[in-house]
Amino acid sequence: MNLIILKLSQLFDFIEEVWESPKNSRLIGTLIVLSFVLSMGFIFLKVHGLLPMAFLPMVSDNYFEALEVAFVLLLFFEVQSLVMVLPKSFAGSMVKQFEILSLILLRQAFKEFKYIEEPLDFYNISDNIYHMLSDAFGALIIFAGILLIKKLQKHRTYTENEHDKNRFIAIKKVLSLSLIFIFLYLVFESLLWFLGHKETTDFFGRFYTVLIFADVFIVLVSLRYSFSYIVLFRNSGLAFATVMIRIALTSPVFVDAILGVIAIIFAVILTYVYGRYELSDK
Repeated sequence: MNLIILKLSQLFDFIEEVWESPKNSRLIGTLIVLSFVLSMGFIFLKVHGLLPMAFLPMVSDNYFEALEVAFVLLLFFEVQSLVMVLPKSFAGSMVKQFEILSLILLRQAFKEFKYIEEPLDFYNISDNIYHMLSDAFGALIIFAGILLIKKLQKHRTYTENEHDKNRFIAIKKVLSLSLIFIFLYLVFESLLWFLGHKETTDFFGRFYTVLIFADVFIVLVSLRYSFSYIVLFRNSGLAFATVMIRIALTSPVFVDAILGVIAIIFAVILTYVYGRYELSDK
């Protein structure tokens, strides 16, 4: 069993090294830009009747859909980065989840543009404006909360035993490797549904559900190395924030932003209190 964990953690290390390389970062940026440009090109061809019939069902005639494609691709890469962060820091992965939530809210704010038609009239588009403002300001408050958490964050080791510490990290790497395969499966499944012109489910909502169980698993495994009430409460509280994020993703407009803001406020207070305890404990 120890040998299997070691080999799987080494595989994760290799994937992480490739993923975090400068070359891969440039490639991701290039892919996002290309996705936006190509989407604009396909929409242009459809609007002007130049797109082959076979591609018509897969291409929108609204130019704002190109922005949606770029945002979705960006979110896919952000979710993958979240999986890579998990073995390094439980709190760090939580911050990454809030970053993704803020980007999703911004994406929803931009999506409202495609429902606005000419000529512009406030009374006809007032609902769209309120939706945009709700999601945009919700994302902004979450962004501010993320910066506060990063400033307040204090790290406490689960155990001083070097062997136990390395084993716990290795277990988290194996978990992250499993999440990578689950992530790729969900991406492949969503792509098949899209190409088959079927109604796709919420990819990010489904993956966040998986993350909830992953976070709870880490909390339970951490009990093997530390029974500290402070650490247990902090990790359980951060796992609860994950649940709030998941509910926010499936909530209607206004409610999603409110739940996201409540979750980040909860996380900020938890981080502050945890940090204050550690300072007084020295």
